[in-house]
Amino acid sequence: MDIIENEPDDTDEGDEQFSIAIDDSLLSEALAAVEKRLTKENPAEDMDIGPLDLAALAAVEDELAIEIEEEDHESAPDVEQVSASVEARLRAMEAEQEAETLQKKLAGLTENRDQAEQKLRSLSSRAKKAAEAQRLAEQRAKNLKEALEKQQRDVEKLLERRKREKVEEYNRGRASTLSAVADVIDNFVLALQHDNSDPDRLMEGMRMCLQQFQTNLAQAGIETIAPEPGDAFNPEWHEAIATESVDGIESGCVVSLMSRGYVADGKLIRAARVAVAAD
Repeated sequence: MDIIENEPDDTDEGDEQFSIAIDDSLLSEALAAVEKRLTKENPAEDMDIGPLDLAALAAVEDELAIEIEEEDHESAPDVEQVSASVEARLRAMEAEQEAETLQKKLAGLTENRDQAEQKLRSLSSRAKKAAEAQRLAEQRAKNLKEALEKQQRDVEKLLERRKREKVEEYNRGRASTLSAVADVIDNFVLALQHDNSDPDRLMEGMRMCLQQFQTNLAQAGIETIAPEPGDAFNPEWHEAIATESVDGIESGCVVSLMSRGYVADGKLIRAARVAVAAD
């Protein structure tokens, strides 16, 4: 079959648009349809249809263009629907992606919240422990302060008592001394009343007074240091105030006693003053 190309007419804009819209495959299909139609109308005639009628072919092309345009108009809503569906699907995908992103952010915020709550609980626990430690420290400081004040009061009471006891002991010592000396003084007074009548009785009274005085000192815990001539010199109890050359006494020994010494409770009150034999 010969295919005749339809050359467009430059003067007709509709024919130009039609030739642009229909491609070669559509023309082949149109030609086949025309031949089939002619075959049905003239079945007894020879299959050779002879030369083509260009006017009829143009009419067929016009009809096909109209059908194609109608199909385009009919399919237009489907394209819009598909476009809307695609757009909706894209929006759904964006929404899903955004929802996934928001879910991840929410998970991160939840994790941060859990960490913040854990830190808050830790800080709260530490604050409670610090408050308890501060309370215990304050209570301990209060107890120490009260104990210190009580100890200070006890020390003050002890010092006051020691002071009072010292005064009382001093007074008792004075009374004991007076008791030890009073009898001796009375005996000396009685001895002096007989100084002109009998010298022997005076000397006896003096010796009695001395003996009584030594007895009173011994009762008071005071010992008398009275070394005899020839005793060894003891520097812890004796004080040498002179040296003498005496026959029969070794060098460094006591020659004579100048004044007695006294010891109270093992403590030296006054050393005995003596003269020592010279070399």
